[in-house]
Amino acid sequence: MTYFILQILPYISIAVLVIGLLYRIGRWANGRIVHNITLTTPAPTTQTGAVVNIATEAVFFRSLFQADKALWSGAWIMHVALFSVLGGHVVGFGTLGLQFYYIGLTSAELSTYLSDLLGTSMGILVLLGLFYLLYRRMAINEVKQISAPSDYLHLILLIAIVTVGNTMRFVPEWGLHYEPVRDYVVQLLTFSAVTADMEVMHKPLFTIHLLLVQILAMILPFSKLLHIPGMFAHRWILTRPLVEPAPGLPGIPVGGSGHAASSGQSTSGGVQ
Repeated sequence: MTYFILQILPYISIAVLVIGLLYRIGRWANGRIVHNITLTTPAPTTQTGAVVNIATEAVFFRSLFQADKALWSGAWIMHVALFSVLGGHVVGFGTLGLQFYYIGLTSAELSTYLSDLLGTSMGILVLLGLFYLLYRRMAINEVKQISAPSDYLHLILLIAIVTVGNTMRFVPEWGLHYEPVRDYVVQLLTFSAVTADMEVMHKPLFTIHLLLVQILAMILPFSKLLHIPGMFAHRWILTRPLVEPAPGLPGIPVGGSGHAASSGQSTSGGVQ
């Protein structure tokens, strides 16, 4: 079972994730918008303005802040910490914890210490944020009424992943150092066999952590967790520059066209 989780399942989960994402994004891209629903005030008049609007929403969760500051405080901190952890995995294991040394810190040991400290701190923040979101679903009646079983299961899965990861941080003998993980990833990327003498084969918590992550990867394209890329498609629909006629009307190409837009404007001008 350990061999299956570490050697075979990673390729299956990545394939499901990539194909699922391409399928969902393809459906969004080919969807027709039969009327303009730009909701921002004032609406951007250029694509650059729309992109800036989307970027502001993605980074600061502006709409959520305006609608529910209590939810924003937990969700924003959790997401920032989560993406810090994900980035830390890539940078930390890629540089063996020496990223701060490479950008100017004089001590390699201090760089490793800071990398560990930052990763541990962000892991704690993610866990606190997830518990807060779970508490809201259980304690606030309005939120509880609109919560599906999958909402709880997604949060519990994320909490389990982060808890196992944090446990390996706080109990080093149960976890792994940077080098064995990097070597394992290189084995996967080069389609090489994971051998029994590799350290990752003898760390049950790492195997559990990786199994949970792979389960998350496989359900991501088919769940509400896809709001990560879905948010960009949603915000584009709401903030894109106004085009007349709407680019989803019969006979109008998806995405609109300059000819269609100008024809609509000419018709409007003639009526006036």
